[in-house]
Amino acid sequence: MTYKAICSLTTVLCLALSGCGGGSDESPTENASVNAGQDINAVEKSDITLSALVSPTGGTFRWQQLTGPAITGLPSTEAEVALTLPDIKADAQVQVEVQYRAPDTTLVTDTVVINIASDNQLPQIIITQTAPEQLPSQYGDTIVISAAATSDPDENGHIASFTWQQTAGVNVNASGTNTSDISFTHPLLDEHTTLSWHLAVIDDEGGEASSEFSLSLAKTAQVVIANAGNDQQVAEFEIVTLDAQQSQTVSGQFSCFWEQISGTAVTLANSNQCTTSFIAPDIERTQELTFNLTVTDEKSRSDTDSVMIIVDKKPLGLLNDTGMSTCFNNSQAISCDSADFQGQDAQLGRDSVADRLDKVGRGDMAFDFTKLNEFADELPDDATSFSCVRDNITGLIWEVKQASTNTLPNTSLREAHNHYTWAFDDGSGDLVGSVRGAANSTCPSDVDCSAQTYVNEVNATNYCGGSNWRLPNYIELQSILDYQRHGQLQMLSPDLFINLPDYAQLGHLNYWTSRTSVDGQSLSQAFILDMRSGNDLAYPKANTAYVRLVRNP
Repeated sequence: MTYKAICSLTTVLCLALSGCGGGSDESPTENASVNAGQDINAVEKSDITLSALVSPTGGTFRWQQLTGPAITGLPSTEAEVALTLPDIKADAQVQVEVQYRAPDTTLVTDTVVINIASDNQLPQIIITQTAPEQLPSQYGDTIVISAAATSDPDENGHIASFTWQQTAGVNVNASGTNTSDISFTHPLLDEHTTLSWHLAVIDDEGGEASSEFSLSLAKTAQVVIANAGNDQQVAEFEIVTLDAQQSQTVSGQFSCFWEQISGTAVTLANSNQCTTSFIAPDIERTQELTFNLTVTDEKSRSDTDSVMIIVDKKPLGLLNDTGMSTCFNNSQAISCDSADFQGQDAQLGRDSVADRLDKVGRGDMAFDFTKLNEFADELPDDATSFSCVRDNITGLIWEVKQASTNTLPNTSLREAHNHYTWAFDDGSGDLVGSVRGAANSTCPSDVDCSAQTYVNEVNATNYCGGSNWRLPNYIELQSILDYQRHGQLQMLSPDLFINLPDYAQLGHLNYWTSRTSVDGQSLSQAFILDMRSGNDLAYPKANTAYVRLVRNP
């Protein structure tokens, strides 16, 4: 307590009556005093009474709080005040002042200190298993252990944290270890086992309580579970991965063995690895490949599973690619993996899987040609004498030229260096712009040296078993160009399209197509393709160019 009265040090009576324990804002009198009593030590939420000794009696009181957490009931004008201390989170100190005005209006004051001790109640832990609904749990069930019913008995308290820790049993990968609920999957077990958990709970005042919880898990009837993965649908030539990593054993350790049991045989990268791969085969129609997986644990216990791989035809189309096996930037060859120059021929279509194609005949990259004799019968790929070739992709049959022997026009009908003007008869007469070259000028024909006459004369011979030979259109002629051979003497396979004319004869290797160039002014030009450079050009029909005939089978 504190005394604020003013006393004379020589006045013994003052010391005896008030101990210098009174004071006022007015001129004090020796007869007015107030004493708030001894300081109080109490626990939160307990009841206390404040009472002051005064002299003389008969005056008025005013109690008020100066510091500390608010106490309901103050201020008060009662002589004696009954209070309930507040609920606090930590120890606190409250200072209360009493003012007493004596009957003669003298005002004196005193203070009392209330030391309030926090009385935190520890959390009350309640743990239950809430899942699965059907007990006992089985392998694969999700098990949930909940402490959500745990509470803080303090009126305004709450739980601040949960900490779960497994203390016994086979290790499980639990989630939510810092929340009220933890969950984990019932593992594979080859014997009954008990899992034990320690839970520590801390409330908002730092009070900590802990508890233990145990549950029994039953052993699993099947202790090895093979998982060959989901069925897949792929295109031929794709790399297919078989993955058994999701298989299960008690220890988590296992070995694998893959075996193909149906479909076109493929070569697995490693049949004894849990993850292996193969290249989907070249097929004629959609096909199902089935693989059997055997998983074995360290105790030689095993299980099997199978997976189906549905292989579809890759949509390669009925046209050849360009023959390119190399990718380029603006100036040089680069890796086809470059992200800056994507979508090149070497990455796409038939050429991108050339080394995986099951060809009927032979040809560079994805090209596939079969040599034919004069009756269009198939010949071995290594035949050195043949009359025409069949493109096994497009189905078209192409003329193979005879070697150049004599000087024009003293040559045979199909010699390589015969050349012609462009003319085309659609059955109702020559198309506009057709030009008939002079007979026996650039070819050995007595009619004329035009492409149409050459077609007629070859058909009259039933060459290579057919009489439907014709000029190829632009796309057809372009389809046999191998652009990987750019910069060489010709852009046709020299093993298949033999007997090309001498470049020096005309200074070009231009071949006619059946497509007229429509330039908006006349129909006097048709497209040629240069077998040396691969370029196309609208070329005057009156000029001469070489001809390579084609027919449908």
